[in-house]
Amino acid sequence: MRRSIFAAAAWALLCAAAPPVTFVPQSARFAAAADEYRRIWAAEGPRIVAAMEAATGLAFPEAPIEAIINDGRPMTALDGRSMRLRASYSADYKKAVLVHEMGHILAFALPRAAGLDDHRLLYLFLHDVWADLYGRDFADRMARIERRIPGAYDYDAAWAWALAMTREERREWLSALRDMRAAP
Repeated sequence: MRRSIFAAAAWALLCAAAPPVTFVPQSARFAAAADEYRRIWAAEGPRIVAAMEAATGLAFPEAPIEAIINDGRPMTALDGRSMRLRASYSADYKKAVLVHEMGHILAFALPRAAGLDDHRLLYLFLHDVWADLYGRDFADRMARIERRIPGAYDYDAAWAWALAMTREERREWLSALRDMRAAP
């Protein structure tokens, strides 16, 4: 198992977009899902990175990212160096979640202005990135799915807030946040 993880990591570093992402199954039963995420990143990583950087005006850090594949709730660590991705999602939702979690890594570079939590920051560009990559229908469908995520966080309210704005208004928010970040 250790040898196959090393081989997968080396392959990911050679073939993937910047930043390099290594997909590690938490156990052998998640190996197929890790392979599916790895194929998505190898095939679409450069497009995903380009779309996200174009939408945000930010550049991805070059530090490697470890994606742990299991059946837990997807999330990105606050240091932006690791994430968890759910194994049991459909192929389309695997793409959506991978883009979502990579988006958190970019959003970590933005200042936390009043009323803007991690998901409101992310939703300033996530729908637009999904639409640019996979079409408006895909973006609308994935936003509808995310709006129904249960738990303590109100995803529906965050999506309602972001989607009440036009794409241009969301870009203006991002521009203002980038300017805040650049200010001394």
